Amino acid sequence: MKIYRILLITIILCSNYIILSAQDKSVCDEKIEGKVFDLSNKEALAFVNIQIEGEGLGVTTNEEGYFSFENLCKKEYDLLFSYIGYKTIKHHHDFHHPFIEIYLASESQVLESVVVEAEASGLEIQTSSSQSLSSKELAAVSSESLGDVASKITGVNTLSTGQNVVKPIIHGLHSNRILIINNGIRHEFQNWGADHAPEIDPSLIDGLEVVKGAATVRFGPDAMGGAILINPPKMELSTPLQGELELIGKSNGRSYESTFELKKGFKWLSLLGGGSFVKQGDLQAPNYNLTNTGKEEKSYYGAFRIHPFANLDIEGYYSHFDQNLGILSGSVFGNLEDLQRAIDSDIPLYTEDFSYDIGQPRQDVQHDLYKLSARLIGKKHALNVQYGYQKNHRREFGVRRSDAPNIDLELVTESLDLDWRHPQIGSLSGKIGVQLLKQANDNQPGTRTVPFIPNFDSKRAGIYLIESLKAGNTTYELGFRYDYMDAQITGREPDNTIYRNNILYENITATVGFKKELESGVSFRSNFGTAWRPPNVAELYRFGQHFFFIEYGLWRHTINEDFDIVSTAEGILDEDDRAVPPEVGYKWINTYEIQRENFRAEFTGYINYIENYIFSKPAGLTRTARGFFVYFIYDQTDALFWGTDISAEWTHSPLFSSTVRGSYLWSKQISDNDNFAGQPPAKISYQLDFSPNIKSLNDHNLQLFLSYTFEQFQHPRILTVDEFLFANTNGIDRFKGNASDFDIMAPPKGYLMTNFSWSANWKKLGWRFQVKNLFNVSYRNYTDRLRYFADDLGRNFILALNYKI
Repeated sequence: MKIYRILLITIILCSNYIILSAQDKSVCDEKIEGKVFDLSNKEALAFVNIQIEGEGLGVTTNEEGYFSFENLCKKEYDLLFSYIGYKTIKHHHDFHHPFIEIYLASESQVLESVVVEAEASGLEIQTSSSQSLSSKELAAVSSESLGDVASKITGVNTLSTGQNVVKPIIHGLHSNRILIINNGIRHEFQNWGADHAPEIDPSLIDGLEVVKGAATVRFGPDAMGGAILINPPKMELSTPLQGELELIGKSNGRSYESTFELKKGFKWLSLLGGGSFVKQGDLQAPNYNLTNTGKEEKSYYGAFRIHPFANLDIEGYYSHFDQNLGILSGSVFGNLEDLQRAIDSDIPLYTEDFSYDIGQPRQDVQHDLYKLSARLIGKKHALNVQYGYQKNHRREFGVRRSDAPNIDLELVTESLDLDWRHPQIGSLSGKIGVQLLKQANDNQPGTRTVPFIPNFDSKRAGIYLIESLKAGNTTYELGFRYDYMDAQITGREPDNTIYRNNILYENITATVGFKKELESGVSFRSNFGTAWRPPNVAELYRFGQHFFFIEYGLWRHTINEDFDIVSTAEGILDEDDRAVPPEVGYKWINTYEIQRENFRAEFTGYINYIENYIFSKPAGLTRTARGFFVYFIYDQTDALFWGTDISAEWTHSPLFSSTVRGSYLWSKQISDNDNFAGQPPAKISYQLDFSPNIKSLNDHNLQLFLSYTFEQFQHPRILTVDEFLFANTNGIDRFKGNASDFDIMAPPKGYLMTNFSWSANWKKLGWRFQVKNLFNVSYRNYTDRLRYFADDLGRNFILALNYKI
């Protein structure tokens, strides 16, 4: 019934839209205005010529680069921007983009001119802290994983399983507590696994923004730590054929990579397509080979935009991502004795000579995304409708006699999003939206194992309202959201007994904030938001060994009356046996920002309190077919996270600039007064850029990057494998009376990384030469799950060649 009510509201909204659209009149009161800048230095350009093609109308920019056309009758025009020494650009402009920014590229630059449109329908939560990467920053890291790319933003770290499996961490939260919005669609994959990275190719994206505040009101459940917004290249109308080809080679892993993109804009149609390929062999630490760490990736995409009327845009998009990832052979073990040998070994066990072969253990994942959207633009309002279909197929292969995968899961997701931006009422603007989502996650036959998680079919529905009020130099925001989720569970016990269950969760979230311009170039933002997340199926039902650990979900174990002896449940629990409330978070984030002519700085502080936080903790020893091993159970506690992010950029002169970034996180299990394992330590970096002016080269830049990662002193107790072996031999229960969290190895020492890069463009050819880990330092990353067995990557030489047409 709740879904029917939401659909009824949707129909009413559409009816209101049609009525309001009928009231729009075609009169000569349209206006186009904007500013023109130099692409390389972002300085305003005066006396740029702007012509409306076919209309005989033209203006020039003033000293601040500003221009405007008023009293226009048509709903769309083709604008021509020309300036001596710069590339002429043609832009198809619609009336619903009231303000545009044009960045002109010089004739000698490889980069093309850029159009940035400020849309009347572009309102999001402006009072929450967010940061994005520039096109130049994206180009420099396009061959890295999505997690590594996002970590270039202050306050974002990575959780990794070696270098091939990397996930983003925002303010201490990751996996199901971070949402990834890919091309407007929630990226749905097996996000419950710490060793499951998002299947998105960074080389094929055009924009990345990280929202650091609690983003549940806008994007739905799970955005407790924030959200990562990813956008593909923009499809412009009335543009010539453009293309780009990039070739990349790396010394570490002896990888070769290629990406390409083609796009063409007609009067009412735009087409876009691209793809990439990566082949990588075994990676290398400074002193040894990392056997079975190769990978192979293939991805491609295609998109179209149809613009039949001035107030209608229709877009379609398809992408495919395919990856085969090897996991370090030396991380394989079957019992405590094997684990001890693997940790004590100076060189990882099973190390062999370099190879491109990918053996076991490995991951094989494919992800397909289909999207169809329509956008109707009224005079003062807009309606967006978007349908998404995703298919994610994950297979994980452990070391076993059979070639069959240990895990074989197929997740199919359908989503429908509708939002209506209502006409502005005085200084009040906002939108209301509806989001529907349906999922089916099924174990595929042939694994010859008991499924680690059961099959499930789930449905979600949400409705939200976000309003913004402009009052002088201050913007106030308020938002509310209601979400409903139900799921049907079907699983199988080791004796082939079938179990079933239905689960239901619902919640209301809210956000409130303001942004104030304190003076010219100085602003302060403050946002308080609530967020929530229902427990995922894996946290409730996971059963058995997955990668390093033997784990039991919240409904797969029981605790006796003394709370000191834990045993796995015989049979499945449900909400009648143990209530599992959803996580509920309260995040307050504040940002102070300064923007001057040669200086920019941003200071962010946050605090995030989460009730019913779900996590795994040690429970005891269990005997497996290969011997004794530590097993973990899932539990709930109240948790607190707080920290700071700082970034500052100076332009010292036309030749030199520098950037400083730093972040610190503190976290605690409030209920148990214990520390969490695997939280990122403090980090600080310094970047120096030297941009000499050489006549034949453009965008010439030499960069030195220094990054220091501190030792993590905030960690749980250390119980080594030797202590477990001694306790097991002597009948000692290490968890009796103390079931607090632990780690089997102390955090690694702090380390300094040094990187160097040189990049430039000559005509249509560009290049980038990088050296990472310049001094070949041996180090281990605390949030890398393979740090127990091997050092991280050694020196890596990277050469990238880029050609534009």
